[in-house]
Amino acid sequence: MPIDNWLGALPQPDHSATDSDLLCLAECGSPFLTDACVSNQIERLSGHLDARHKEVRRQVIAYSLYTRQVDAMLQSGPRAFCGGRCPTPPAGCCNYNHYVVMNITDVMNSQNSPTALHMAHTIGLLQQQQSGHNGAGRTMSLRYCSLLAEDGCTLRLVKSPRCAHYMYDALKQSILEESAGAAKLFLAAIKRVESSTISSPDSFASQTVIDEGALLFLPHQGQA
Repeated sequence: MPIDNWLGALPQPDHSATDSDLLCLAECGSPFLTDACVSNQIERLSGHLDARHKEVRRQVIAYSLYTRQVDAMLQSGPRAFCGGRCPTPPAGCCNYNHYVVMNITDVMNSQNSPTALHMAHTIGLLQQQQSGHNGAGRTMSLRYCSLLAEDGCTLRLVKSPRCAHYMYDALKQSILEESAGAAKLFLAAIKRVESSTISSPDSFASQTVIDEGALLFLPHQGQA
């Protein structure tokens, strides 16, 4: 899998915090992922990231587990809609560099927490590493997002909250109709994160997205 291939290629300069990171994060609950997947992701990112900055490291790893689950939800149906009915291929929703974690509004927010700022920086570095790894041998699109290849996005993990949560209006309407209205809370949670100003670690993700997404998608797919 592309995600595991990238994780396996990450340099591992320091595993001194791995055991404590596993104890802290492995039991947090990731219904779309297997226990083995969660443990491997924590171990690889813990060994790669700076062991000195515990809070930021753990927040970033937790966010990566979250975005992997959002990716699994998209794989279960929405991505097929985009592939078959997108009105603006090949760019789709990727017309801007929304992979950037903090836009100018976020950066200028006077209430930004230091952890959120460090998270954005660390995620940005991981994005460049993942895009470089996954983009090898692929033709990059020069007209749209700079991390977009002609055959799709070079990111799977650590997308920005806007990338991970953005849904085209026609896609949201399709999900709502196919769920007979049951997706209303899920779509509202997705929209809330996608449109929020990022100022703290809580701005990056939503447990409601996971909980409501599990009700919609988990019965129809296996764990990643």
